[in-house]
Amino acid sequence: MSHHGKKHYDEHSEAEREEKEEAPVDTEESEEKEIEAESDEVDKMTEEEAKEYLRKADAANLKLKEENEKLKKECEEAKNDYLRARADCENVRKRKHDEVRTAFDDGRSTAIEKILPIGDSLDWALKMPLDDGTRDGIEKLLKKYHETLSALGVQEFSPEVGSKFDPSTANAVMTVAKESESDEIDTVKQVYGRGYKLGEKIMRYAQVSVIKE
Repeated sequence: MSHHGKKHYDEHSEAEREEKEEAPVDTEESEEKEIEAESDEVDKMTEEEAKEYLRKADAANLKLKEENEKLKKECEEAKNDYLRARADCENVRKRKHDEVRTAFDDGRSTAIEKILPIGDSLDWALKMPLDDGTRDGIEKLLKKYHETLSALGVQEFSPEVGSKFDPSTANAVMTVAKESESDEIDTVKQVYGRGYKLGEKIMRYAQVSVIKE
C-alpha cells in the first residue's frame, strides 16, 4: 500500500472513531429527553388512573354495599320463613296431638258411660236376697268392675251424709223434710248412687236426697 493510500485510510478510520465517540453523547441526551417525556406522561397517566381507580373502587364499594344489604335482607327473609315454617309445624303437631288426645278422651268417656250401668245392676243385685254362691260371684264381678274403672282413670266419689249439698257434684233426686233438730237445711240426707269423674270431668253425678224445710 502506498503512503498516500495509507494516509487516506488512517484519516477515514479516525473520522469513524470520532463519529462513534460523539454518537453516544447524542444518544444519551436523546434518551434523557425521552425519559423525561415518558415520566411526565407516566405521572399524568398515574393521576388519571388513580382517579379512575377511585371511581371504580367507589362504584364497587357501593355495589358491594347494595349486595350486602340485599343479602342481609334475603337472610332475614329466609330466617323469618324458617321461623314461620317451624311455628306452623309446631302448631300442626300440637293440633294433631290435641285431636288425638280429644279422640282418645271421647272414646274413653263413651266406654265409661257404657260400663257404668253394669255397676248399677250389680249394686242392685246385691240388695236382693241371694244364696252365698250367687252373692260371691256378683261381688267378684263388682270388684272387677271397679278395677276396670280405675284402670281407665275413673275416680268414684260419694258425698258424706250430713255434708253440705254440692250441685256441682251431686243431683238431688228427692228432697225430704227436716225430721230432727240435728238435721240441717240443704244437707245430704241419704246417698242413692256414687258419683264418677274422669279428671275434672264429671261422668256421673252422685244421687242424693237433700233436707229441705
